[in-house]
Amino acid sequence: MDERKTSLLLISISLILTLPTWSGGREGHWMAPAIEAGRKNPVPADKPSFERGAKLYKTHCAACHGGTGRGDGPAGTGLTPKPADLTRMAKHHTDGDFAWKIANGRGAMPGWKSSLTDGQIWDLVNFIKNK
Repeated sequence: MDERKTSLLLISISLILTLPTWSGGREGHWMAPAIEAGRKNPVPADKPSFERGAKLYKTHCAACHGGTGRGDGPAGTGLTPKPADLTRMAKHHTDGDFAWKIANGRGAMPGWKSSLTDGQIWDLVNFIKNK
């Protein structure tokens, strides 16, 4: 088995084994496909990226996910499922997983791939994971 397949297999196994701790008791926890979750972030996690990501987060995410990322934004109160607590999720999900979710959306969460560039999506990932 080549190194990439081994890495993806290990990521998939890790995700499956830790899924109950991520779901917070919610049914149908949302995960990116393994190949997407394994994608590496091409944007350096540096101060300029965090600053760009913070601006994007405030504009596109805070209304539902809240100013601190805890899923308690005013626009998210009536949504089902509730917006994720990104502060809890950040340490358990890969950059690729977050990028795929931001790009594609689900249910009430819009997919941003038609509105944001790939670079902007990765800036959001850097901000969320290092908030």
